[in-house]
Amino acid sequence: MKSKIPIFLVLVAALFVRIYLIVRDSVPFAYDMGRDLLWAKDISFYHIPTLIGPAASIWGVYFGPLWYYFLSIPLLISGGHPLSAVFFTASTIILTGALAYFLFFKYIGKQLAFILAIIILFSAALINISTFAFHANLLPLLTLLTIYFSFLAIVKNPLCISLSFLFVSLMFHADPAPAVVFTFFPIIIFIIFKLYKKRPVQTLLSSLVLYLVPFLPQILFELRNDFIQTKSLIAYFSGNNPSLSGQLPVVERFFNRIQVFFEFFTSSFSPENILLSTVLIILIIFGAVKINTSRFKNELKILFNINLTALILSFLIFTFPITVEIKTWYLYGLPIVFAFQITLAIVAIRKFHKLIPIFIIVFLLVNLKPLLFRNSEALKSDPALLSNQIEAIKFIESDSEGIDYTVYVYTPTIYDYSYQYLFWWQGKVKKIRFPQEFAYLPGQPSYVRNKNFYTVDPEETDIVYLIIEENQENEFYTKENWLKNFESYQLAWENNINGAIKIQKREK
Repeated sequence: MKSKIPIFLVLVAALFVRIYLIVRDSVPFAYDMGRDLLWAKDISFYHIPTLIGPAASIWGVYFGPLWYYFLSIPLLISGGHPLSAVFFTASTIILTGALAYFLFFKYIGKQLAFILAIIILFSAALINISTFAFHANLLPLLTLLTIYFSFLAIVKNPLCISLSFLFVSLMFHADPAPAVVFTFFPIIIFIIFKLYKKRPVQTLLSSLVLYLVPFLPQILFELRNDFIQTKSLIAYFSGNNPSLSGQLPVVERFFNRIQVFFEFFTSSFSPENILLSTVLIILIIFGAVKINTSRFKNELKILFNINLTALILSFLIFTFPITVEIKTWYLYGLPIVFAFQITLAIVAIRKFHKLIPIFIIVFLLVNLKPLLFRNSEALKSDPALLSNQIEAIKFIESDSEGIDYTVYVYTPTIYDYSYQYLFWWQGKVKKIRFPQEFAYLPGQPSYVRNKNFYTVDPEETDIVYLIIEENQENEFYTKENWLKNFESYQLAWENNINGAIKIQKREK
């Protein structure tokens, strides 16, 4: 038991860091998170199942539903509190670090497993994504499990590769782009490590079945809706569905991807310190050569080469078949791959035991300093900050004094999903009176699912509150044009919340 005390202390410290940042800085509650919680609360509080999620970036394609069922659990437990979704998502990152230690220590040793857990738990990128709820934040956990079962398939039982296919398939519910990339990973592992030599038919069948299981909701949806997503995907890959932008010629794209991967690596393990990130990359390259040309434990070689395969495959697929812009969240699973490579490359250094304390101290300082000592006051000017949004709603409720009123929200994204969720939470769960109407503009078509469950048909009121985000404007949807919709109301007063949100009270 005593041997496990250090890892438990590390896990507690990692949890404390995340709680501290969330309490100190609040959390971003942007368009995507508001939309996702609106879908999840339908499952939690109205018991409305769904086969799909909202529309994805590719026209005619929808997110898988498992992310929304996942979010429905903390919402139900907490009475709909939006922070519960953040803590629940952050717990998956803590779980990733814990599993990295407990699943691998018997193969790579407790010392290396301990370092691996520290790199994962205190990576700047993985701490950062622990402070907001976003579907792609599940990728680190799914990536770790994909790697683990691929590794077991090689060192123990080829049938374990089928579980790798299962977790790759689950990635489609986190984000389709990295899921497409990682679909090829267990296939390549199956071929390179010649897993087909033992029980190939059984392995292939079990892999196919487990890969398809997470798709059952979408398959049922497709059967009921004339294969709308399948047709949209075919149109997209044939160039007839121009949903995503940012396409580059192949040579330019190659160098762009190198830059994207390098910048992501730096932000993940050495933010604001290019020198350290360069040293870590050199260490990985040195480790790759040394591990594969010297006498090391076979499990170390296999694990290093599995992760090297994942990295090379990710780069090649994101560079050549995928021609559109690479969003940062497509790469959220890669810190796990990099963490394995850094950890295992350390073995290639002679007398590395003496350098481990220095490495850990430097790593922690470089990754934690920008987060723990950043200017938290400057963050308060963000209109997407949850604390600012809740303050705006409470201020309006306090000022309205029981009189009927309506609320309209200006946000550059047009749809005010975050406020739609917060008004529901304040009204339905905390029993604060609903406005007569709350939307981005009066008289718009319904854009929130099942809103009629908790509101009545809106009526015109003499008092209107306007919530205006002080943010970079949408050139096609400007604040000036939006305000013209309320020229028939006289301005009673105007208030400002942290320079982030402007509130106007207007009366007829």
